[in-house]
Amino acid sequence: MRTTANERLPGAGPATIAAAIALSTSALYVALIVSQGDVEVVRVVVVAAYVVALGACALVGAVRTRPDRVIVLGVATGGLIGLAIVSLFSIGLLLLAAGVFALVAWMRAGVGAPARDQLFAGIGCAVAAVGLPLLLLVV
Repeated sequence: MRTTANERLPGAGPATIAAAIALSTSALYVALIVSQGDVEVVRVVVVAAYVVALGACALVGAVRTRPDRVIVLGVATGGLIGLAIVSLFSIGLLLLAAGVFALVAWMRAGVGAPARDQLFAGIGCAVAAVGLPLLLLVV
């Protein structure tokens, strides 16, 4: 898919919004946990890094011009919504909003994408949705 300077990619707007929400939520999460004192540093760093990585996936999906950008958008969607469910009473609502924007971007970017890329996006979505949240519940 080739675009000109004046043409926007399908889903670039919602993906950018999802990235902005995710990155700002990560900063808010660290500030919130540190302000409470008695911090479990490892868990906070892992969660914050995971949210930053999901925001970066959404941002890459917003700026990448190749059809395989649906893969990173799928990963961002699954990770943000999965982590939102686990952290619903903390930062979950913000992550859920970011996940919805990433989902809209993923759906828009997926139109016309090869079936192989769509399959990998779905697998990445599922793995990101249950991977870290499950690890955090076990640890």
